[in-house]
Amino acid sequence: MTTPQGPDPHSRAKIDLVASLLMAAATLSSAWCAFQASVWNGVQTRTLAMTSVAQFSSARQGSIVNRNIGIDVGLFLRYVDADLHGDHKSATFLRANARREFRPALEAWIRDVASTGREDAELPFFRPEYHLAAQQEIETLDAQVAKQLDFANAANSHSDMFVLHTVLFALSLIFLGGVAQARRSRAALMMVILGMLAFVGTFASMVRLPRAHPNKEEQVTR
Repeated sequence: MTTPQGPDPHSRAKIDLVASLLMAAATLSSAWCAFQASVWNGVQTRTLAMTSVAQFSSARQGSIVNRNIGIDVGLFLRYVDADLHGDHKSATFLRANARREFRPALEAWIRDVASTGREDAELPFFRPEYHLAAQQEIETLDAQVAKQLDFANAANSHSDMFVLHTVLFALSLIFLGGVAQARRSRAALMMVILGMLAFVGTFASMVRLPRAHPNKEEQVTR
């Protein structure tokens, strides 16, 4: 007559060992994800700060553009008035003292007036010769702002993904932590399998996420 055999203590010991190793790996991976989420959040904050600086600079350049256009319009109106009234001395003075950015467009307009007449000549403010350095700076800053906003949004997305993986690693820890509470080896084995599946799937997803490096210039690759 054979006696029923109890659970194999060696088998249970192996299950407990595997569960302990997986718990250690899941704990380290969860801590790494939390660290990466924090670093990406810092990258986002620094990028938004630089974006704000660029936006303020763009607004300041906008004020300079408006001021310079006002000066140019005022000078042009005074030049036209002096020219119409035959005040060649004032016209010459205004022409010679036009702003450097405005002078090429004004001279081109004067040449067109002399050749085609005043009515057919295009106003200097719409001519290709009229270039405002501050306006070009605004366009550069606006492009920089758009790029940095995309950068910040990507950093925020990366941070959120690492937070999600932290939660998923915690889920695997819940399964693995239940091994010690399981009285039967079969139940303990099921908990290990569930914990391992959760860990392996989350780890495989985590290694594909972009990594941030503190105190270094980041570049978004996704």
